[in-house]
Amino acid sequence: MIPGIENNSRLVGRQRMLARLKGLPSSGGALLAMAILAAVTVTGCGGITSDSHKPLQVVTTTALLADLTQNVTGDSADVIALIPAGTDVHSFQTTPNNSIEISKAGVIVSNGGGLDDFLNPMIENAMSDGAVQVIASQGWASRSRSPDPHYWQNPTIAVQYVRRIQAGLSAADPNNAEAYRVRADAYAQQLLDLDQEISRILEDVPQSRRHLVTYHDAFGHFGSRYGWRTSALVSNDAGEVTPSAITQLQQQVRQEGITAVFTEPQFRSKVIDLVAQDTGVEVGTIYSDLLDGSAATYIGMMRLNAENLAESLR
Repeated sequence: MIPGIENNSRLVGRQRMLARLKGLPSSGGALLAMAILAAVTVTGCGGITSDSHKPLQVVTTTALLADLTQNVTGDSADVIALIPAGTDVHSFQTTPNNSIEISKAGVIVSNGGGLDDFLNPMIENAMSDGAVQVIASQGWASRSRSPDPHYWQNPTIAVQYVRRIQAGLSAADPNNAEAYRVRADAYAQQLLDLDQEISRILEDVPQSRRHLVTYHDAFGHFGSRYGWRTSALVSNDAGEVTPSAITQLQQQVRQEGITAVFTEPQFRSKVIDLVAQDTGVEVGTIYSDLLDGSAATYIGMMRLNAENLAESLR
């Protein structure tokens, strides 16, 4: 068993059905049994389908995971995100259609670490026999001292996401395993190159200004990777803003001479605007997850974040 990858082995119902088929009269009963068996064949994708040539169906919890996954699958699979780009994962409400999409999937990719765990009951109930579930952040929660589940803000951890996704896809669809490996190798190198590019971009920011102040506490892993301090008004679960948090943030901005604070578009708040006005600093834009348009891919999002930081704080 690959860590972070689980197979759904609820096959009891099928076995009972086959036992009943064996008890049918000969001739016609045997033909009926063969027809039903052909209809419920578990294909290489781990799902139930009557078409062995149907592309692998993959469901991810977030748009960012869908982007990482699509870079590994190429045209070998259809990838759908349950939580659309630009939607706040903390306030997302499930629909019956989500369960239908999961039931059709041979692979389900989730982040874990507390970010999307609220979807686990639905996933467990809806996923088909033989489907593979990939927990992309498996193991990182125990290694990190922070409860922040946005591990992908460190591109080197995103590489590990890609490798876990590759393993899950290969387990579900071994016929395309080599193609998944080749694409994963190429994309992993792009992410390592991105890591170096971000470091070069951030070199323009003086050491004294390398303090990332945000509304939402989602950038701790970014800070750890690039040697930045991070502060936020609300915790990583995007909870309530407290008066003490506002006061503390205002004091930090004044004392350290911070020139800009940052917020994500989906968390644009009057509170962060008031903090900026009260302290005389600018409000910049940063992304923790994908949005349509400016931050449409993981690589594009991370590059844009670095450029925005360098522009506002150099």
